[in-house]
Amino acid sequence: MRYHLKQKAAVIMVFAMVLSLTGCGLFDSKAKIYSRYITSLLDINYKNISKDYTTLSGVTQKDAEAVYVANMDYQAHNLMNYYGIKEVDDGTVLSEFYYLAQSIFSNAKYEVTNVIHDKSTDSYTLELTVYPLDTLESVYDQIVEYIENFNARVDDGDYNNTTEVDYETEFAEGIISILKNTTGQPGYMDPVVLQVPIQPSDDSYFISDEDFLTIDKNILYIRENPVGEEGSDVEEADEGDAGEEAGEEESDEGRAAE
Repeated sequence: MRYHLKQKAAVIMVFAMVLSLTGCGLFDSKAKIYSRYITSLLDINYKNISKDYTTLSGVTQKDAEAVYVANMDYQAHNLMNYYGIKEVDDGTVLSEFYYLAQSIFSNAKYEVTNVIHDKSTDSYTLELTVYPLDTLESVYDQIVEYIENFNARVDDGDYNNTTEVDYETEFAEGIISILKNTTGQPGYMDPVVLQVPIQPSDDSYFISDEDFLTIDKNILYIRENPVGEEGSDVEEADEGDAGEEAGEEESDEGRAAE
């Protein structure tokens, strides 16, 4: 099977989502508190900044950290899925993608640029401006070249006697190495303005799961038609038996992501 890039897919739900989306009002100004709340929510999920979040939501430091860990695990799996990397080792590759996700998303950039108050319904909508990270886009051509070279080596039989673990690990390490070189100098795409309604509930408030996932989708830019998808420039091959050694039946066909 051939390696190729895939669209980002929410393959793992953030099980701390409900916890991360509730809060209680502590100040007189609703506009101010709602602005602080959504900023603190994003800060804990992407940057592990918990002070404002624990104050506004009333959760413990331990619970706040669990929100961050869950989101970074989610992002690590998404990155692996995007590059078609399997979990076949003892967890080392996943750990490396976890730390890579931390490095990438620590540069997340967002700000509340307006608060819209509908006085007729006393409802609030936050105008959130997100600056999508260009981390994956900035190395897109480099990643494509790496994948093509790797697939060429597969076609040449370089991995005929290589175990699946070593095969997958070598491919993953190459992707990780390329991405690591970009995280220290983050760049951003054109800003995206999102309308995020505040959902009141008795003495608390929250934003919906759907709105949170929309924000998440815009934190890191991923092109709509990556390599290997319909209309792109790498042909997708049939998937082989994941339990076989890489060099047996898979090497003749190349390598495809799931």
